[in-house]
Amino acid sequence: MQCGNCILSGLVDPTPLRFLSCAVDYNLRGRSCTSANHVSMVVQQCVGRPGSHRHGHCPWGYRATIANNSVFSLAALVAFQLRWGMTASDFQLIVLPSVLICIASALVEQARDSELRATLEAKASKELETSVEAVLATICDAVVLLSSSFQLLRPSPHLAGLLLRSSSSAVLMTGGNFIDLLVESDRNAFLQSMSVPSTHAKMLHSHMRDANSSAVKVHLYHTKYLDLEGQPVHIIGIREDSEENRPQPPLQALPSSLSMQVVHEVWDRASGESPAASSFSGSSDPMPLVEGEQAMSLCVWVDASSTELMMVKCTPEFTAWSGPSGLNEGLLSWVVPWDQSNFYEFFQRALQYYIRKQSGHEVEGVEEPGSMLLQLKPPHLGRSFKAEVEIVEICNGSTEDSFSEPRILGCVSFKSTQRTQKCPSRNRRPGRASRHLDLNGVDGSYLAGLLAAAAESTMARPSTSVGGASSVGSATRVNL
Repeated sequence: MQCGNCILSGLVDPTPLRFLSCAVDYNLRGRSCTSANHVSMVVQQCVGRPGSHRHGHCPWGYRATIANNSVFSLAALVAFQLRWGMTASDFQLIVLPSVLICIASALVEQARDSELRATLEAKASKELETSVEAVLATICDAVVLLSSSFQLLRPSPHLAGLLLRSSSSAVLMTGGNFIDLLVESDRNAFLQSMSVPSTHAKMLHSHMRDANSSAVKVHLYHTKYLDLEGQPVHIIGIREDSEENRPQPPLQALPSSLSMQVVHEVWDRASGESPAASSFSGSSDPMPLVEGEQAMSLCVWVDASSTELMMVKCTPEFTAWSGPSGLNEGLLSWVVPWDQSNFYEFFQRALQYYIRKQSGHEVEGVEEPGSMLLQLKPPHLGRSFKAEVEIVEICNGSTEDSFSEPRILGCVSFKSTQRTQKCPSRNRRPGRASRHLDLNGVDGSYLAGLLAAAAESTMARPSTSVGGASSVGSATRVNL
């Protein structure tokens, strides 16, 4: 029910304030809307913007509308009471609905806050799940989501490829039992590890069955969270335990009890292979060449964080000296085995010295790395060299080229390079004649001439058999 002044004013929006104002006017025996009511409705028109309800949306929502209507209705009631007064029954008839409206407004606001908080928590949980999966995907071969009963929540084609199975296999589809993929001896250990409450991620060694029923060694990285229904969801990253994924042991110095003859024999066998048969760990791409002031020097830049000291770039002089080399080929593999440990320690000492110097730390009293004499054998040349090696600088890698260089590079300079003479084979035992010559201490060239003359005289004599000639030659050697 609306009053005449409200209709004439054009404020006919069916809001709670309109009904409350009309109820006040009706209960006051037909009295016209007061100026206070008009003021409250005009303020409501300007602040709450009820006209937006006609377009199907409300900028402040129903919570703001209910609260504003209640406040303005109470203000109108107080203004009317101060001007004309009202009975107790009229006051209760108007105040009680206003109080109920305020209580309903508070309940609606609390419900909306709870709904909004639950929505934000669900969004944060989904983002956390996506982040954990992305991190595991960078180090693992496959990532699976399991329910509280260890059933797959979605298909895993990466796991199917790891186990050489079909991606349409029932055990790898949604609802498949993850326990069936494990070997029988590891299932109890897996269930026991999953049942232990833990707030941190953990890793488990296990074996899985592939399509050929062979056991595949894997690492299982596990963590879990609660879904919207409060049920645990397991995120498991699976990584194959292959030889290339295992960390390589650090370089160690050769034991002092190891004979150098054994080292030389191993080096001779390694150098006996043809360059084409050798396998290199580096890339087939050629190393970039450095231009500028250092172009005429014999230098190569290596990755300081690599245990193999992978070569990243070099000067044209280095390429002309060592031959074409592939990108990321290990410089340490060029060093002879008995010098590898010493050269690696020498490089690390130089690295620490330059880092302390560049960071502003005190280097007084710290001896500079200097240089060391090193024997190398570039695989493209097939022969060894001796050179004086020096670490001339430690610098940051460049990221402006087509490829990104490592973060820290070490520049290795080679000086006074000279080719080593090929040593005679250490496996060949000296002959009887040479041992006899060494024992007598006689000049070898003179006795060699005598042996040649004796052999010619033996060949000139007629002999009835080869055995006779052999016996004569033996007698000649004995006489000498």
